[in-house]
Amino acid sequence: MKRILYFLVAASLVLTSCSGSQAHDERVATFSAPVDSVVKPNEAPVKTVKQRKTKSPNLWTTQAVEAQIRACFAEVNQMAAGEGVNVEVLDSKYCSKDFLELKMHLSQKVQKGEVEFQGDEGYHWTADITTPIIVDSVKAELLSREQAQAEVWLKDEHDKTGYLELALYLEDGAWKIHNWIDTDIYPFGALFHWMQNAYDGTMDDDEEEE
Repeated sequence: MKRILYFLVAASLVLTSCSGSQAHDERVATFSAPVDSVVKPNEAPVKTVKQRKTKSPNLWTTQAVEAQIRACFAEVNQMAAGEGVNVEVLDSKYCSKDFLELKMHLSQKVQKGEVEFQGDEGYHWTADITTPIIVDSVKAELLSREQAQAEVWLKDEHDKTGYLELALYLEDGAWKIHNWIDTDIYPFGALFHWMQNAYDGTMDDDEEEE
């Protein structure tokens, strides 16, 4: 009888041991990392680099208008320190499409002798003061999503001052100067209007008054 009991106890212990071993193996299998995720020796884990989206600058601000105006006159000074102020280059880079189109057509008429127009001899870029030109202050105002105006106070090294009133258009991701407004300098009160009337063959203010 004792031998039978001893045999039964021994068999029970063997079964319990096997069951525990199987459960342990299952737990190990459950928490084992996948083979693909294991980093091999001497290999650094691959890092995924997220590309940052570059934010477009907010151009519909008075600060953006002022920055563009200051950039214009920085180039005026750079030219003046080199081969001289090139009005054609400045106009083509910083003026509106409408301004450049009118200027081109007016130039064609002048070359054909159909109209006369001398222009302002670059006054709109130098304000009749010497270089280097210092942008003393800018007062900009946004009129719409595509239009702005600005008053610009300039001075030179001799403290001679200049003043410009500008109309600007937002074109191709930049503020472009469309018109220079000055009733004391330009016939019809502004450079663009003067050019337009010259193109149309209209007499200037002085001739109309005579």
